[in-house]
Amino acid sequence: MMAVACSLALVGCASEKPSDSAKADVTKKYQMKGEIKGLDADQHVATIKHEDIPGFMGAMTMGYPIKDPAEFSKLAVGEPITATVYVKGDEMWVGNIQKAGAKGDGITK
Repeated sequence: MMAVACSLALVGCASEKPSDSAKADVTKKYQMKGEIKGLDADQHVATIKHEDIPGFMGAMTMGYPIKDPAEFSKLAVGEPITATVYVKGDEMWVGNIQKAGAKGDGITK
């Protein structure tokens, strides 16, 4: 009898919807195309003028945190880029930054 009760409890747990905290643990990714307009080395923030980011936001110019210091150090104002915008809960940052028009990225000028 106890085994049946435990089995039913496990089945019930498996069918529950993810909680808000579980959703916050999911990192969403969006592709970005834009141009570096400014760099704040103290805060590791790049101001990027970007095209529409499908499924996330329209075209605009705004500051994005860059978590990886090595990636940030390679950026230059005026440089066209492609990148990934990562969103996890209330946190947002940009990574996987590539110079646009670089060989193999599929972007033409």
